[in-house]
Amino acid sequence: MAINTEKSQLGLGSGNVLSWDTIDKLKEADTKALIKPLEKEIQSNLTKQKDLTAITTLLNTFKSSISNLTGDNTYLKRDTKATGSGSVTVSASTGVAEQTMNLSVQQLASQDSFQSKTFGSRTDSVFSQDVSFGISIGGKDYVINADSTTTLEQLAEKINESTDKKVQAKILNVGGNEPYRLIIQSAETGEANKIEFYSITKPAGSGNTSSDTTLEALGFYFDKASNTGGTTTKDSYGNEINRLILKDPSQLSDDQKKNAGTQILKAQDAKFQYNGIDITRSSNKVEDLILGVSLTLNKVDKPDENTNVSITQSTEGILEDLKSMVESYNSIINNINEATKYDSENKIAGTFQGVREITSIVTELNKTINGLSKDGKSLADFGVTLTKDGILKLDSSVASDMINTKFSEFKNFFSSETKFTNVTLKGDKKVEWNDEIKGKLTINGVEIDINIPKDYTAGSSSTSGTNGTGNEKDKKNALLKAIANAKNLSDVSVSFDKDGKLVIKGSGGTDIEIKGDKTFLEKLGLKEQKLDGKTEIVGGFFKELNDTLTGLIGKNGTLTAYEKNLTSSQKSLTETKERRQKELDTKYTQMAEKWVQYDSIIAKLENQSKTVKSMIEAAANANK
Repeated sequence: MAINTEKSQLGLGSGNVLSWDTIDKLKEADTKALIKPLEKEIQSNLTKQKDLTAITTLLNTFKSSISNLTGDNTYLKRDTKATGSGSVTVSASTGVAEQTMNLSVQQLASQDSFQSKTFGSRTDSVFSQDVSFGISIGGKDYVINADSTTTLEQLAEKINESTDKKVQAKILNVGGNEPYRLIIQSAETGEANKIEFYSITKPAGSGNTSSDTTLEALGFYFDKASNTGGTTTKDSYGNEINRLILKDPSQLSDDQKKNAGTQILKAQDAKFQYNGIDITRSSNKVEDLILGVSLTLNKVDKPDENTNVSITQSTEGILEDLKSMVESYNSIINNINEATKYDSENKIAGTFQGVREITSIVTELNKTINGLSKDGKSLADFGVTLTKDGILKLDSSVASDMINTKFSEFKNFFSSETKFTNVTLKGDKKVEWNDEIKGKLTINGVEIDINIPKDYTAGSSSTSGTNGTGNEKDKKNALLKAIANAKNLSDVSVSFDKDGKLVIKGSGGTDIEIKGDKTFLEKLGLKEQKLDGKTEIVGGFFKELNDTLTGLIGKNGTLTAYEKNLTSSQKSLTETKERRQKELDTKYTQMAEKWVQYDSIIAKLENQSKTVKSMIEAAANANK
């Protein structure tokens, strides 16, 4: 592009020698020599960055597929299979021991559930006067207050609000002329969730009373429960009460039977046999019998019925993981071959032709792909072979047969094991309990405030230990609790040894680092220090391959370093191009300004020459 200037007559004085066209040609020559090579390098660098990203993405995908085949979780998945009556459904978490079990259900857990008599409307008033009555569940009493204006709907709300959600009350439309019934049921199953009703004969304070017949307004006909020794019964609020039991329907008169409330279900525990052992639970979902195994009881077995369950290794998805590994490996090889090839006929080189960081990838991967395990096994034994073109081929039938019939061999070949070296930090002396323990203890960067008074005793603010020194056991528990409840402190446990020294253990290979005020740490028998745990992946044919991939695309990998070099080079090239471009622009702007001056001088000299020439010609003509 021509340099912009207001002096548009450049070249007229010099006979078009010092012209814009000349400046443009000179600048174009300099741009070609100084700028274009940089632009070419910048574009080449950008192409390399783009293609490198594609290769590293493929390597990451390959690494992920390798991790699926080598990781512990793949080989800890479990399948459950049930045969027989189907009275129990079983699910197993990852890592549960393979096992079989025989299950037989004698009784399902159920809620306590009552239904009232029928009402014509949700807004029908229930009681004719102000009353208070009680509901007991799980060993706790609840008082329900109502008056003559309380509707069926409002009574349900009162029961729900007053019983800590342990009792649920709802209204159902069951049809008929008077379609509404109040349903009162326990929120949880199990015998411990039995619902009991009671009348209040004498309130402890100001409050309403009720009689044994008050709840007949709901269609419930009660007898008094027997009181031991004839003593007055009180609820947990101090009210004098009569505990009630629902009459058997056979005890009701014909008129009472016409619209009586009933007990639909009785609270009871689940009862079943596990491998011949009698088991009782409050719920039909049992998760505490075997760690990691969940049982759901569905129905009661008939005599001689049972459910047989086997928990086995799950192989689902492993063949697909193997296919994914082969496909991702082949994608890498094809991409690298394309990026490093040289077309001699057309003299066109791939993006990374001759780049050692890229050309060496295939060689490094093939060291493992073509290798043998400790016991002489190769990928070919599992249906994976390397073709003459350098890509992998999977024989699914061979692989599937190995997975299903020789799973232990497959697992031993592919899987890795994560091993942890855990550290334990022990105090060098017993904790000093004869004074307050107050200060800040920092474990693995988590600061913990500890404040245990000298006279501390759990549940009391007053001194109750010997000589006002509190209870040592309670102090120990308070210290352990403060550390255990510290937010964001994971994989660390604390205890005391038999000598009263504080013991801090790491798990999962975590480090343990202790910091804090020296004097405070000394009270705990500690000092500032750090112990390093360790996490190590061992075994498995592909561990070496995983290490190779980490060496390529890990934090300090060769491709990671190459990518940083490309980025740094790109920045340097761009800065150099911008600097040179600025220098050229300045150079030719100054040249144009000088040429304008030179052109003006030449024009003046040209005019003077013409004047002198004219004078000479005029004088010559005058002498003729």
